[in-house]
Amino acid sequence: MKEIKVWDIQTRIFHWSLVLLILSTFATADILSFLGIDMVNKDAWLAFHIGTGAAVGILLSFRIFWGFCGPHYSRFSSLPLSHKALFSYLDTVRRNTRTSYTGHNPAASWTVLCVIGLGLLVVISGTVVFAIDERRGVLNFLYGDFYRFADNFKLLHLGLSYALLAVIFGHISGVLNETIRHKTGIITAMFTGIKSSDELEKPLPTGGLLKTVSFAWIIAIFPTVIYLISSMETKQPINLTIPAIYKKECAACHMAFPPNALPVKSWETMMANLQDHFGDDASIDLTSKKEIEEFLVKNAAEHSHEEAAIKFIRSIGKDSPPLRITDIPYWQEKHKPIPQATYLRETIKSKINCVACHKWSEYGSFEDSDIRIPKGF
Repeated sequence: MKEIKVWDIQTRIFHWSLVLLILSTFATADILSFLGIDMVNKDAWLAFHIGTGAAVGILLSFRIFWGFCGPHYSRFSSLPLSHKALFSYLDTVRRNTRTSYTGHNPAASWTVLCVIGLGLLVVISGTVVFAIDERRGVLNFLYGDFYRFADNFKLLHLGLSYALLAVIFGHISGVLNETIRHKTGIITAMFTGIKSSDELEKPLPTGGLLKTVSFAWIIAIFPTVIYLISSMETKQPINLTIPAIYKKECAACHMAFPPNALPVKSWETMMANLQDHFGDDASIDLTSKKEIEEFLVKNAAEHSHEEAAIKFIRSIGKDSPPLRITDIPYWQEKHKPIPQATYLRETIKSKINCVACHKWSEYGSFEDSDIRIPKGF
């Protein structure tokens, strides 16, 4: 047997970049939360999760291209994909018999296809979830018609992700088996590109255009991650015109709360009893009362497509909608990790001073990427 060049530099960069990106994507999605172990704040890492997920999609699309245009052992045509070859190989694993494959063995060949297929489905389903749950990304136009199906697509995305993780664990087990028990050196080969084989060395493609396209495709993952993370930094508020009378009468005592923070019934109940407004007399003339109530009811949570409004409604229930935003179950869940002392800072002062941390809250936008908890005492 002699040493021959099997894996080109593009394939090796693809492989290890994919390993790092998938690991990063799973870590920032907090996969251990499925076991009740919370390791990261998913909201805080959403931008990074989206960026690395998109980069995974770019790499997988490159692998499809390389499967048709790359060197011999990277091409799909070189993969032993017959069921007979797979079962025969698995039988040798069962019997602990050493095998010799210059390129991919049958199990690795099926792993390549499963990782590409499942990986792309995970990326696509994640893009859909990002669009219909956050109203962002290239598919954000789907939000208005499909936001109510966000939880269904989240479940699909999660299921596909765990299926991909299972395939990856299976692949790692196979690689360790070959490395530890048979000393095949396949891990080293994925760094050096060199393996021992009786086959004749097949020349790697040397065309300048192919090299340029392939390297540009792989390198594209870096600006993609940077761009997507930076583009998540802010989001313009929803198009909402706040009546001057609402600001004058309501913002005199507290911030002018966004109408989509509470359902219609809450606003109607509140406006019908202004003479006892949380212990104060907030009575106003009938004309002003009517204008404010119309504004609140027209833009209440049921009529809003904003993510926070939708989740408020889902958590409230139909029987007794609260009059306080801080009584909404979803609000309480999201603010549970925040220490009570934080609300007492001079820069915040109160739990109902939403605008202190959510810069577009006055307009009903509470995007995670817009949250800035001010420092101070």
